[in-house]
Amino acid sequence: MAEIDGSWFHNQLDDRGQSLRALARHLGKDASAVSRTFSGKRRMTMEEAAEIAGFLGVSVTEVMHHAGITGHAGMPRDSEGLGLKILLSAVIGEDGEVRALSEPQPLPQAVLDKAQLSIGASRNRRIIAAEVRASSGALSIWDDAVLLFAPSDGIEPGAIGALSICGLAGGRQILAKLDRARKTGEARVIFPDGGIEEAVLTTATPVLAVVP
Repeated sequence: MAEIDGSWFHNQLDDRGQSLRALARHLGKDASAVSRTFSGKRRMTMEEAAEIAGFLGVSVTEVMHHAGITGHAGMPRDSEGLGLKILLSAVIGEDGEVRALSEPQPLPQAVLDKAQLSIGASRNRRIIAAEVRASSGALSIWDDAVLLFAPSDGIEPGAIGALSICGLAGGRQILAKLDRARKTGEARVIFPDGGIEEAVLTTATPVLAVVP
């Protein structure tokens, strides 16, 4: 592992009028643990790198660089940063239907950095990115935005009451708010345009983040 540039982190805190103790509170850790990290006595995790990037208002890539989290050719480790494997795999149309792309594409680095900040603890799951393509209708306010979600084999409890990617009996996938759902799959979904429908679901997973 490359050596951490502790002075960079301290300078970043000073430039923002923040203290190491304030950062430790943000991370939910003891200040001494953060101090050991910046002095190279404790290894920084990818989750901490993402949280620190958000606290400082810089990119995850920049934090990783100064933290010495590198792999071959100076690139972030895939084994440490699963967010690096996020691909744009689907599009969401004006009707809210999620359609898979025949050829998934890498996310631009700027979007990838924001995505890694947003997914938090979910970075240990496989994350899919879907781009909204809606020039009109209720979803037009999110046109070109990227939605992140983790595929699921069932109806996740966290999807209830949340904006979710819902798999319908018959194979369609839609973006909708899941109002209620039974274990047997019967559910009430609220579409982006406000329409309400009783449906039978096979899967439902909450949207983890919307990256503008």
